Amino acid sequence: MKKMLVALMALMLCLVLAGCSDSDDTASTENLTCAQIAEIAEKAADFMPLTEAPDKYIEKYLLIDAEAELDDWDLRRDASRATPEMILVLKVKPEADQAFIKQAVQDFHDDQIMAYRDYQPEQMPKLESAKVLENGPFIALIVSPDATKVNAALGKGWK
Repeated sequence: MKKMLVALMALMLCLVLAGCSDSDDTASTENLTCAQIAEIAEKAADFMPLTEAPDKYIEKYLLIDAEAELDDWDLRRDASRATPEMILVLKVKPEADQAFIKQAVQDFHDDQIMAYRDYQPEQMPKLESAKVLENGPFIALIVSPDATKVNAALGKGWK
């Protein structure tokens, strides 16, 4: 009788815990910083060693006013610059034109594809599998050795 009672209590505890868990596997970005999202992506794949790029790179490469249009950002690039591997995560201010910024990131990605096409064609699969992603106020471009792993680590909600 005691074993049955313990088993029943364990089953009820499992049901309660399952009811409290998030049912859709979504990694909520709501309370995360761009650096935290970048960390999730970086841990998901076997990146070359990445280094944080100076803030001025955001404006130089994306041609946007980071201070005026972004609440937060994180840019990490292959420290050796031998590969196009990078993690770019932006949090767009509510009053900024998110579509414009997403297009700026897409233009940057297109420029990278053109630059590497002849320079290092063996790196093209990384660039071609990378997509500009969006989730709420966040925009990301992650050029990785394994886009499938990175996308899975980011969770649902990124489109």
